[in-house]
Amino acid sequence: MSLKVLLIILIVLISVCVSLFVSVIWIKLRQARKAAQRSRDIKIIRPFLHKLFAAENVDFFKHNKKVLVKLAVVLKGKASLQTLEDMLLEILEYGDGQKKVRACTIAKYFSFPEKSLVMIKERLTGNIATGCRKAGLYRYEDAVGDILKALHIFSSEVQLQALMALARIGDAAAMVQAFDKIHRLILINERAVYEVLNTFTGDRYELYKRMIHHQSDYLIHLFLKAIDEDIASRLIDDIIAVTKNGGMELLLTQLVAIGKSGDHKKIPLLVKALQDKNWEIRAMAAKTLGVLTGPEAIKPLVAAARDGEWWVRQNAVTSILAYPDCDKILAVIAKSGDKYAFDSMLYAIGKADRPELLAKINEAWPAKPKRADIKHTMVSG
Repeated sequence: MSLKVLLIILIVLISVCVSLFVSVIWIKLRQARKAAQRSRDIKIIRPFLHKLFAAENVDFFKHNKKVLVKLAVVLKGKASLQTLEDMLLEILEYGDGQKKVRACTIAKYFSFPEKSLVMIKERLTGNIATGCRKAGLYRYEDAVGDILKALHIFSSEVQLQALMALARIGDAAAMVQAFDKIHRLILINERAVYEVLNTFTGDRYELYKRMIHHQSDYLIHLFLKAIDEDIASRLIDDIIAVTKNGGMELLLTQLVAIGKSGDHKKIPLLVKALQDKNWEIRAMAAKTLGVLTGPEAIKPLVAAARDGEWWVRQNAVTSILAYPDCDKILAVIAKSGDKYAFDSMLYAIGKADRPELLAKINEAWPAKPKRADIKHTMVSG
């Protein structure tokens, strides 16, 4: 290779390196300029927001229109308006109730909700997800139809932000429609679904009543798992009705929901479940009878404490600890001489740190274990 060719290659390489260096410097300078501009905008905006948030609630626009107009005048360019919107969105996501209402009012003055709808109608999935998030934080009901359309997009981020937006808007019918659209292809995980349900601001009773009759067993399972005590109490008959022909997971969540309901009339259902052929069902029934307690559950729990499956025994003994006269109940089990039941009691009592109970069942146990064995069991628990 000639010296001339080598020099040309060297010059090209140097030019490329210089170009890359200049590009990096230019990007850094641009970012620094944007950051400085944002910092200046925040300093300008903050006093206006402080005045607006401190204003009286009576006829907000009438008494604060001059402040809003002045704020609009000083905010020149898209970047400054974006800074204001970012500040309002942060308040809407993390602020308290009254502050959120005022932030929404200010956002409407600057037409931010309408701009979020424009983003939802775009083609880029990132912009669509952002638009859904903003519309939800603004509780912009006019965006519901387009948010529902966005659920056709194969993107977990769009699906999450669309569901979160509908949850914040609080339209139960729209939420049901949304789950109808995605029930065959849910792209978000269970934790994200629970976050959506916990965020929902509308009529929770209406939403849960409709969703626990959904065609998707998976969604019914998620809703039963997320249900709170009040809704479970009001919908207890629905909970029992829709899971009669369900699979294992659905039956397990049904038992948990029955416990949350606090309906003592349903204890016989839990007692019946202690006789189920599947040990998972028996174990969950035994556990739930420690949440929904009643005198009619004591004998069945005593029997369950001698079940052939470890988890059933363990849950039964742990539930018995929730009863006022648990010492007498456990003594009865100990007197039976069942070694497996006794081991379960040692483990549960050790885990609960109830040494006084340990002494009582030790006295009741026909073949008393060595004291060293008892200490070892408590440590391992």
